[in-house]
Amino acid sequence: MSLFLLSAPVWGEGQSQSVMVDDILGRMSSANRELDYQGIFTYEYAGVLKSVKVTHVVRDGIAYQHWYYLNGPRQEAVRFSADGACSVPGDNLERSVNPTAVGGSDRLNNHYELQLRGSGRVADRSVWLIHIVPRDMLRYGYVFAVDQQTGLLLQSLLLDSDKRVLERFQYMDVSFAVAPDVAEAVLARIESGEVATPQCLASEQSANTIQGWQAAWLPPGFALASSEKDDRGVETLVFSDGLSVFSIFFDPTGNQQLPEVQAQRGATVAQMIRIEAAGRNYLVSVVGEVPVETAQRVAGFIKYGSD
Repeated sequence: MSLFLLSAPVWGEGQSQSVMVDDILGRMSSANRELDYQGIFTYEYAGVLKSVKVTHVVRDGIAYQHWYYLNGPRQEAVRFSADGACSVPGDNLERSVNPTAVGGSDRLNNHYELQLRGSGRVADRSVWLIHIVPRDMLRYGYVFAVDQQTGLLLQSLLLDSDKRVLERFQYMDVSFAVAPDVAEAVLARIESGEVATPQCLASEQSANTIQGWQAAWLPPGFALASSEKDDRGVETLVFSDGLSVFSIFFDPTGNQQLPEVQAQRGATVAQMIRIEAAGRNYLVSVVGEVPVETAQRVAGFIKYGSD
């Protein structure tokens, strides 16, 4: 108990709720850049439940993370990043576990109402409960449970406009002590190259264009966060409002037999259309954790060149 009293922030009664929320979100964003920890979390979406054992270590300013899936096919994954934020398009679980892209309350307040709803308990630890309510119908809402002692996000609920839970991430057990031999094993596993490591996208803060493509309409508050072009010529733009994320894929090699379709699984929507540009037939996909209507409108305003 004495450790908690020394480590946890103490807010005065005169402090505004916005200051408190901003401090909690700031500590949450920095937790993955500073903490060593290990634990077991669950991730639930569209009736699917995944259980994952995670080990996270920070060495020389670089965050390393190893996941081992405890149910379903035997698989593991690794992540590492110099700033704790690895933008992998379409990887909702990655963003749930490592919410480093969360903007401060000044940015989020324009499009969300941030509410501190008291305290609770997750994984047998005391947490602050933050409700993040969208101010429009163009994005989803969230509930965050943030560890009071360390700032680590221990639970995240993603809610639609009817407050139905579309995705749930939650730690069942977590500890903030990683034995040296365990940490070294994680680093060795990553350096060996035996486990595939996703390519983090390059940060990009310019206009909403790439190689002639333009997203002519974006939901208010969304800006280009990163971009990439892979070996197959598939170009990717990733957009974020500081919390929600969606990606646009421009694929010149897509299956020409695929129809223009819309699909949704959990909170993730995919809107696919075909566009002829520069003499080629592109399959253009808007994929992310936004309402269907938002993805449809983004897709409807994608242009090439001055068309």
